[in-house]
Amino acid sequence: MLAEAMLREKARAAMLNGKLPRATPNRTFLAGAGTVVACAVCAELVTTDQAEIELQFTGEGVQPRLNRYHLHVWCFTAWKSERGCI
Repeated sequence: MLAEAMLREKARAAMLNGKLPRATPNRTFLAGAGTVVACAVCAELVTTDQAEIELQFTGEGVQPRLNRYHLHVWCFTAWKSERGCI
């Protein structure tokens, strides 16, 4: 796990680069065991021995879509903290 300050910096960068929304998600799930996908904040895999949070954002328009982001619990906390700072 990276230090809190580094995680907050990565979360801020992900939002500024458009890789992770700043908005409030339509749904947030504690998905349980990780699904071995890259975390949207730190880019490290969320392994099966780690808890995973899934953020879901619905898109409006002609072709509605569902965007999902997978995060470590500690990366979710950093993202949530940084959302109000940008």
